[in-house]
Amino acid sequence: MAGAVELPRLTEGYLGPQAKFFPYGLTTMSHPEPVIHSDSNRIEIIIGTCEKTRFMTKLLGVNPKGECNQFVFTQNQGGEFHFIIAVPRTGFFKFQIYALPNNEAGPNMINVYNYLLNVQQIDNYVESFPKQYPLWKQEGCFLYEPMMIMKGQRDPVKFRIFVPRAVNVQIKVGEDWNELDKVDERGIYEGIVDFSNGYPQGTKVRLNVKSGRSHKYDILLEYTI
Repeated sequence: MAGAVELPRLTEGYLGPQAKFFPYGLTTMSHPEPVIHSDSNRIEIIIGTCEKTRFMTKLLGVNPKGECNQFVFTQNQGGEFHFIIAVPRTGFFKFQIYALPNNEAGPNMINVYNYLLNVQQIDNYVESFPKQYPLWKQEGCFLYEPMMIMKGQRDPVKFRIFVPRAVNVQIKVGEDWNELDKVDERGIYEGIVDFSNGYPQGTKVRLNVKSGRSHKYDILLEYTI
């Protein structure tokens, strides 16, 4: 049984809410217990907020030790922050959440909650999540698909993304630009991107967005294929 699994040694008080979690108005919406035994290598943790808050996270393997931050994807949906974790192996992982309300000064975020993940099975193919640029979180964007793009991708890929206040959304693959169509007045953009050209390994796939009157495109996400 999952409950009989021996947990790794952790510092006293490490697990669960830390000193600023409740004062910052944060709530655990998906996993109220800090130890998560999962029969899937994909876990989605949702934290609720009552005011605009910035977040960052760290995902640390326990054995072997090491940072695994490329396997965490963060996005904001209203007052909820969704942390999607998809790891390529079983074992224990420490997931640390840091936060700071927008109205509180200071460059450094504070550790507000710590989870221990026990991943018991691999049931999903995993690649690194796309790199998230600062504007991705600041603008409250939301990625429906694709969460990952396989290395050596040759088949068409559908993109569906919520991008508020955008006037043009493009997927740039290498030097090729692909415009997405606005399909919803809220700001949902969709499109099919063709990868059959045989792009070389290491090609960057970037979500580029132009907002307002600016002629400049900002990069929000960056995949590597």
